[in-house]
Amino acid sequence: MEIDVQAVTTFLEEQKRKQVRHFSGVESEKVLTYMATTSLPGSYCAVTVNPVRRLESVNGSKELFVHLRGSLSRTPKAGECISVHLTNADQYQGYQVKSRTLGGKAGEAALFEAEKDGIVVKGSHIFTVHHSPYTMKFFEQIPFEEVQQIVGKVPCALVGVGETANISPRFVYHWELRDGKLALYHGDGLALKTYMNLKSNRQETRIAVDLDDYTGWELEGAVEEFQPHQHPEAYEKICHGFAAGNWGRPSRTFRFTAVRARPIEPAK
Repeated sequence: MEIDVQAVTTFLEEQKRKQVRHFSGVESEKVLTYMATTSLPGSYCAVTVNPVRRLESVNGSKELFVHLRGSLSRTPKAGECISVHLTNADQYQGYQVKSRTLGGKAGEAALFEAEKDGIVVKGSHIFTVHHSPYTMKFFEQIPFEEVQQIVGKVPCALVGVGETANISPRFVYHWELRDGKLALYHGDGLALKTYMNLKSNRQETRIAVDLDDYTGWELEGAVEEFQPHQHPEAYEKICHGFAAGNWGRPSRTFRFTAVRARPIEPAK
């Protein structure tokens, strides 16, 4: 679907006002969005919004099964995995539950299975999507009790399919029309999983949803790093947002340019 710039920008302006109550302690104009990336050049992460039924710890192991309503956007292909993103936005905390990669001994049933009116994604590892002591270790070991406490009541998950599928939250501090295309600007503090994907594939799926009902927009486009002098207004707003959150200064700043858009809502 060709992008309806007016509809998307109107939605972003509405969310800038609505999200204030979620982030009242950080005084800067912003909208929380989600970057969905893959490591395969030229590919987009396929994303759905799925209501969460429950989280299931598997025999005390590091595995976590996520029971969801609805289905995946598509079946994973060889070399792809499933990533379930759960964020408690008000607490700036969340997790990605990632399945095994399809291939070899890991068949489709090792990644997910259908169940009545939904699916269960079989997470083989849990990753934080916020700065914590766990991120200092390549293989994070996060207690199920912590995951349940922080995101167990989150009503919906973002579910991505792709090669090294990764979904991470990003505040957008500035947006504008450039050459008739919508550009969103954000900053990063650490070079973690998303940045590793962007090094090999600049294509990105950006999700912007209402944090109350999870309806919104799925944007497809490309992301590129920019230097402060190239977009000074955007850079100033990003720095102000980082300072308001006591997050220091951004180590990198990025511009996402959308080329396609479609409405998105929770699966039935």
